[in-house]
Amino acid sequence: MAYGQSDILLPVLRLIIERTRSEEEEEFNAWCEELVALPANLELKPRDGKADIELDPLRWMDSGLDLIQSARVLAHVQLPGGLQGPAFQSYLPYPVFHMGAEIFLKGMWLCQHDECRIITNTSYVDPAIRHKYQQEVGPNGLGHDLIKIITELGHIQQYRNDLVTMRFLKMVEGVIRWYYFPLYKADKPKARWAYSRYPKRFYNDNAHTARADSLSHYPHQAMVAKLFKAAKDRVDQLWNLRNTLGSKKHSTHFKSQRREKAP
Repeated sequence: MAYGQSDILLPVLRLIIERTRSEEEEEFNAWCEELVALPANLELKPRDGKADIELDPLRWMDSGLDLIQSARVLAHVQLPGGLQGPAFQSYLPYPVFHMGAEIFLKGMWLCQHDECRIITNTSYVDPAIRHKYQQEVGPNGLGHDLIKIITELGHIQQYRNDLVTMRFLKMVEGVIRWYYFPLYKADKPKARWAYSRYPKRFYNDNAHTARADSLSHYPHQAMVAKLFKAAKDRVDQLWNLRNTLGSKKHSTHFKSQRREKAP
């Protein structure tokens, strides 16, 4: 009996998959042993200076996109012979979407400031200015409320005058309200949405009953990612971000206007 090409190929593929799994298991076990062997007081530190807030808007938007592109895969394409193919069904869990959208939208907010748009890899920013922005993007400034951040972005003239960006903000608000709007007082003025990232159990205190809920009403993750990718390109175009940075040859120094005390 003559064997077809698939009759030879499937056993070979299974052998390769098994060998790969074995190698991955060995690598995982070796990695675990390395972690166990680390000293208890290990602490990585910058080679000089200290780590502080990044004020380059593009990096904020890139970081937000990294999270938004972190799909939770539900199902894969099944290939002949029981082999697993690429993912075809995925979603973006609410906590991941919230963090990614918050970082991305705050990057859009930073674009309105000239001193942020021209920051290069080696730019130095005065500590007082860094502290000012930490206050403005932190819990007591823009906070974690995505609807509030979107409202603030709509007040920025560059965005208000651009129909494409305003449409994006409207669509993101729609995604939040229809798919991700947290049920823990998220629309209250002083609520901090970070609390809503935690898993929720819904209580009826009058009836003394409760139920767990995964809040699994999600849009397709690929569509959410596509929405934010297009927005990043539009924001880049509106503010001429990459062209501005490409024209910079030297690092930029931002210093506060206050005078330093004499030693």
